Amino acid sequence: MDARLERIRETAVSGGKVSREEIIFMYDYVPLSRLGPIAHEISREISGDHVSFVSNMILNYTNICNVRCHFCAFYRTGKEEDSYTLSIDQVIDEISLYHDKYGITQLLIQGGVNPSLDLEYYKDLFSEIHRRFPRLGIHGLSTSEISFISKKSRITVADLLKELRNAGLQTIPGAGAEIFSDEVRKKIGRPAGSGKEWLSVMESAHALGIKTSATMMFGHVESSGDKADHLLSIRELQEKYGGFLSFTPWNFEPGNTRLQHESGIDYRAGGDAVLRNIAISRIVFGRELPIIQTSWLTNGVGMGQLAIMFGANDWGGTIYDEKVIPATGREVGNLRKETIIRSIKSLGLVPVERDNLYREVRTFSA
Repeated sequence: MDARLERIRETAVSGGKVSREEIIFMYDYVPLSRLGPIAHEISREISGDHVSFVSNMILNYTNICNVRCHFCAFYRTGKEEDSYTLSIDQVIDEISLYHDKYGITQLLIQGGVNPSLDLEYYKDLFSEIHRRFPRLGIHGLSTSEISFISKKSRITVADLLKELRNAGLQTIPGAGAEIFSDEVRKKIGRPAGSGKEWLSVMESAHALGIKTSATMMFGHVESSGDKADHLLSIRELQEKYGGFLSFTPWNFEPGNTRLQHESGIDYRAGGDAVLRNIAISRIVFGRELPIIQTSWLTNGVGMGQLAIMFGANDWGGTIYDEKVIPATGREVGNLRKETIIRSIKSLGLVPVERDNLYREVRTFSA
C-alpha cells in the first residue's frame, strides 16, 4: 500500500491525473490518516495559509418543484398549505434584511422546478436584484431549473443563459450534480440522463464564459466507482474550459425524505466519510480545480475546521435563513462571518473574505 500511495502522492503533487482505479483504492483501502497529509500538502501549496469565505445569503424563492427527488424534504407539489413562491417585491424585501447590515456580496438563489414560472419571471427578478443591489453577485439556479426554463421557453440553453446573464446572472451553483451514474440517479429519484444534462448545461455556461461551481452528494446508494467516475467527469470538463470556480462534496441528509424510508438510510455519513471525500477531491483535482469547499452547512463548524486540515481551502459562506437543510429536521441556524473568521484563525490560518468570483475583498491577519 505504501508504494502505491506514494505513487499517487507524487502524481497529484506534480499536477498529474490520478486514475479511476487509484481513486477507488483511496476510497476503499487507504486509511484516512494517510490521505489527510497528502491533501493538506497540496492545499497549502495552492493557497498557503489563506482560507477564503464569502458573505453570502441563500434565497429559496420557491419550494414548488415537479422533479420530486427522493432525497429532498424541501419540495412541495403546489397543493400543500406551505407551498410558496416569492414575488419580486418579497425577494427584494428579503435581501434588504441582510444586504446592508451584513455586507452580503453573494446571493445564492435557487428553489425548485416550478412549472408556473416562465422566463420573464427570472429576467425581471434578476434585473431588479441587480438594479437594487449592483455589487451583489447573483449565484443563481440549478441546472434542473435552467433546463426546464429552456424547454418551456423553447430556446436553447445557451440562448437562455445569454438572456439571464444580460438580466444580471453572474455565476451558476453546482446543485443537481448528485452522482452522475444513471443507475444511482434512478434510485434517488432523478430522471434518466439528468447527470449528462448537468454536464451539458455546465459546458454551455463555460463556453459562454459563465463561471460555475461543482458538487457531489455522497452517503446514499452510490459506490466508490460511482464517485470516481463523477470526479473524473468534472475534471475532464474543467480541463476543457476551466469554468468551475470550486467543488463541494456534501453528504446526503436523510431526515423526512422518501429515500430514507425506501432505502433504510437513517443517518447521514459520518466524519470519516466527510473528510475522506474532501481529501480525495483535493488529490484528484489538485491545481486544475484549486478551490475545495468545506461543506460545513451539513456537518457543523467543527467539521468545517477539520475539513480545512484535510484539503479544503474555502469555508463557503455565511448563512441567513436557509430553508432546504432545515426541511430534513436538521437545524442549521445562521452563521455570521465573525464565527467563520474566528474558526479559521483558531487553526493558525489567515481568513480571506472573497466575493462571488473569488476575488479578494479583505484579508484578516492571523
